[in-house]
Amino acid sequence: MPTQTLSVIDYLIIGIVLLINLFFGLRYARNQQTTENYFAAKGRVPAWAIGMSLLATLISSVTFLGYPSEGYSNNWILLVQGLMVPVVLLGTIWFIVPLYRKVIGLSTYEYFEKRFGTVARYYSSIAFVLRQFSGMGTVFFLLAVALSRMTGADTFYVIVVVGLIIIAVNLLGGIEAVIWLDVFQGFMLFASGILCVAVLIFSVDGGLPEILEVASANGRAGFGPYDMDFTQLTFVVMVINGAFYAIQKYGTDQTVVQRYLTAKTDKAAIRASILGISLTVPVWSLFMFIGTALFVYYRQHPLPEAMRPDAVFPYFIMTHFPKGVIGFILAAMISAAICSLSADLNSLAAVGLEDFYKKLRPNAPDKTYLTVSKLIVVVSGLIAIGIGAIYLNAGNEGVLGIVFTLYAIFSGGIVGIFLLGIFSPRANWQGVNIAILVCILFTSYAFLTSTEIGYGEDKKLLLDLGPYNFSHHKLMLGVYSHLVVVGVGYLASLFFPKPDLDENLLYRGWRNGKKAGAAQAASTRVKTLVVLLLMTGAGLSVTAQTADDAFRQPLKAVIAQLEKRYAIKIRYPEELVKDRYVTYAGWRFRPDVDKTLLAVFASQDITVTKEGDGKYKLQAYQYHLKTPEEGKLQLDYLASLYSDRAGWEVRKAALKTCLRASLKLDQMPAKPNSRPIITNKRQYAGYTVENVAIETIPGVYVCGSLYKPLNTSRPMPVVLSPDGHFGDGRYRSDCQYRCATLARMGAMAFSYDLFAWGESALQFQGEDHRRSLAQTMQILNGMRILDWLLTQQNADPKRVAISGASGGGSQTMLMTALDDRIAVSVPVAMLSSYHSGGCPCESGMGVHLCEGGTNNVEIAAMAAPRPQLVISDGKDWTQHVPDTELPFLQRTYGFYGQTNVLENAHFPQEGHDYGANKRAAMYAFLARHLGLNLKAVQSPAGKIDESAVTIEPFPAMYVFGAKEEQLPANAIHSFADLEKQVGK
Repeated sequence: MPTQTLSVIDYLIIGIVLLINLFFGLRYARNQQTTENYFAAKGRVPAWAIGMSLLATLISSVTFLGYPSEGYSNNWILLVQGLMVPVVLLGTIWFIVPLYRKVIGLSTYEYFEKRFGTVARYYSSIAFVLRQFSGMGTVFFLLAVALSRMTGADTFYVIVVVGLIIIAVNLLGGIEAVIWLDVFQGFMLFASGILCVAVLIFSVDGGLPEILEVASANGRAGFGPYDMDFTQLTFVVMVINGAFYAIQKYGTDQTVVQRYLTAKTDKAAIRASILGISLTVPVWSLFMFIGTALFVYYRQHPLPEAMRPDAVFPYFIMTHFPKGVIGFILAAMISAAICSLSADLNSLAAVGLEDFYKKLRPNAPDKTYLTVSKLIVVVSGLIAIGIGAIYLNAGNEGVLGIVFTLYAIFSGGIVGIFLLGIFSPRANWQGVNIAILVCILFTSYAFLTSTEIGYGEDKKLLLDLGPYNFSHHKLMLGVYSHLVVVGVGYLASLFFPKPDLDENLLYRGWRNGKKAGAAQAASTRVKTLVVLLLMTGAGLSVTAQTADDAFRQPLKAVIAQLEKRYAIKIRYPEELVKDRYVTYAGWRFRPDVDKTLLAVFASQDITVTKEGDGKYKLQAYQYHLKTPEEGKLQLDYLASLYSDRAGWEVRKAALKTCLRASLKLDQMPAKPNSRPIITNKRQYAGYTVENVAIETIPGVYVCGSLYKPLNTSRPMPVVLSPDGHFGDGRYRSDCQYRCATLARMGAMAFSYDLFAWGESALQFQGEDHRRSLAQTMQILNGMRILDWLLTQQNADPKRVAISGASGGGSQTMLMTALDDRIAVSVPVAMLSSYHSGGCPCESGMGVHLCEGGTNNVEIAAMAAPRPQLVISDGKDWTQHVPDTELPFLQRTYGFYGQTNVLENAHFPQEGHDYGANKRAAMYAFLARHLGLNLKAVQSPAGKIDESAVTIEPFPAMYVFGAKEEQLPANAIHSFADLEKQVGK
């Protein structure tokens, strides 16, 4: 075979294609600043591109070189596996895609854990890793064979060099670059394949008819043998194996499932899958036909002796194509390998990060996760290079056969676990764990008694049981492992209790949801028709007035009509309705009295409260308050805006930008260079207290108390404690108990005033607290307090928490949403879907109008996946948290697979406070997530003991003195001066 025959133009074309590959990597490299971008591209990729990516991922160099080799050596029986993919997947992709997009964050095997526990997750993820390495080594090997035949280079060094290049390219652009590279490579693959087929047909004497005739006469056509013999490679074996292969590849393989997660919607992911499925079979057939045509051609023009089947196609390319075309085809081969291996390495890194590293370090910064992900890419690439080198010793056995054999062995019953998971609500983790153990034993027996191990001619069975050896074809081994898991898993589950399952984890959950959606759509159409009829009736009945005066009536007259029509009594203050008029009042009437009252009075910024049967009260509109039912409806609407992590991340980013803009944080004056004012330090049992005033903008000071443990030589977590709307503010005993106890546990805790509250009232009037700008000042105060706290000696920037109640709870949720430095959040007595905070300092800047409307629940969800404890009670607006607000938060945390770090402590018999029970729940939660010493504040019986805390009198906590004698000279003294500072 000719060697060293590539021309300058061939090398130039290869170089251009490699530069294009590199361009895609560089093009998206700047986006790879987070693991979300690196692995999921945050929904930025269109469906058609994802479909092409699926095609390119599945074909790679195995198709480019392996299929022609197989078509040259045998008939088309190995294509049967691919033909089963559309047969199986077109019936199952409809529920597989939405299932994964709803219940996992990134790793496919998170589903297995949610359904059957950690053993199932790690068993399936380890099996995936083993399968990937076997396939990646093959891609390296096949590409190296082609390059060595064409250039004469040593095969081993080709594997090493090409492998290192692939690793380097893959590190640049993450999954987004991988997908767009796949699109480019897909078109190159089609073009090169069609070009080769055309040249072959015209090269064979007799053309296409001769190819078909000779192939048929020599056993190179068809899919036989068709015997019912499981010991040989037969059509039946390939059909059965192909059906399970299709489910395993599209239903449990991280490389494919990760593509589902990059799509913007469920429908887009399904369209992408169908496109990928539709294209793979024609491409596989195209390259299998190339092998058949090569067989016919080289019967007419004999090959040099001792040429391996996997070298025939490269030989044909080198001897039948002109300069430039050879370079293009070789570039397509290299590009196919780069794309396939990039996808493999990216998915391996995703599994390595999500299934292994994050379990060891669940709360590490995202930057650390990104670094670890790229390190996994490098290590995995090097391992795959090593496996490719080992494949050089595979002898004359077809590489494609090796791949399918390894795939079958390493399938390990994963499809069986998946099928039990989605179709059997009776299957439980105990039964599946037993099935996995049986499957391991069976697979080990079958493999060891059927596969000779060794190098060269010195190969033998490691376990020889004579007539009891596994005698069926190795491809059936994978099939049997799945069936073992299904059978044993189901039967063993019957001996254990039926599990309590989330319907979203089951096929029937998707089916019921689809039926419910259809029913809801029908109901909506009926309701719309009824409303139209009612509106038409109202228009026909009103004749006393016309549209010329907008059917204008006095509000008092309309109230009288309402009372008479619906036999109700409406109570209201006279000044609320005086000189008010309603337009189109009759058009607002509905059969339902409550809907009518809402429609009429909403136009007047008046709210209606039901006081009893037939009794209603009117009051001025409370913009911050809805009914619990309206709160639930808004949560349902918000949930409809995103169905997966990628969609939520887009929404969260937009919310964060809008929240900052609404608060005008970026327009606030720069932080002054002044030093904090710190008073004398007091020492008590296990902690110290200092009073601190920080100048947040020129002339404006926020005051607070800094509590520290006595031993400050070790790294300390930082806990922000914003004050709430309670009498006496941060001087209250419960606030002192909270911060002092945290200090005794080992934290640095800082309690600080609301705006125009406490010592801040020395600069502003009490009514200024109810101005909208107070909300901005409170968030700005919190951020600048945190800036200072993190400069303190041994303050740990990775362990920052915040917790406040009432108005302090509002600050807790908003601060956590805006400041990524906060690692743990504990909002108390404030989370509600229908109450946004009755004070303008909580909602006055319009933050809840962001992005079409949001609420405190969605703002609290922006903490995900950081640990969060929501503390609620039964006697304020947090009474519905366990049933309404918590499920919404759990859904969001579920996008990250982190529902375990979200908790709710609900006290149905308690009211609106930060009482002892609520503090105890907070202490335990922060101890777990910040590494605090809970035992330091527990009694011998294990109860929280706050008795060691000294409750200071108010004057001891003043910064500026009882008569403001220490207030700085530059301190402003009016809200008007503040507005000048911030640029009203």
